[in-house]
Amino acid sequence: MAAARPTLPLTGGCICGQLRYAVRDPQVVLACHCRNCQQRTGSAFALSMLTLRKDFEVVSGETLSADLPGGSGALHRQHICPHCFTRTYTEMLAYPDIINVRPGTLDDPSVARPVAQIWTRLAQPWAVAEGVRCFEENPEDVEGLAAAWRAVAGV
Repeated sequence: MAAARPTLPLTGGCICGQLRYAVRDPQVVLACHCRNCQQRTGSAFALSMLTLRKDFEVVSGETLSADLPGGSGALHRQHICPHCFTRTYTEMLAYPDIINVRPGTLDDPSVARPVAQIWTRLAQPWAVAEGVRCFEENPEDVEGLAAAWRAVAGV
């Protein structure tokens, strides 16, 4: 049975509801196993939904932000709600046109099934999902992964 086609824009926000956002055209969902993602989430990996900046909008609330190194060492601007401290999105400063939405904060996160896992050389061995493409570090063909994810997700 195929998943229902998601209704765009995708909406989401923080736990307390003061920070809300919309994603008009998501591009791809990846699972990142880098140590920074492990530490920031307190888990074995983090999900990332990449979208173009032009297709992302904070519709209410404000964020606190901090520039911190990502798994590759490049700076990422982390955005959190100042009231409940939910991390909702990240700006990868090396790629100013890309926003990395934290898809667990979507109102309906079911669309956030990852098409690939990255930084698997740093993964906890038990956390690598079977049947999902693996890359030891960052993948070269993000556009190809995006096309594959969009076909499966129906967006």
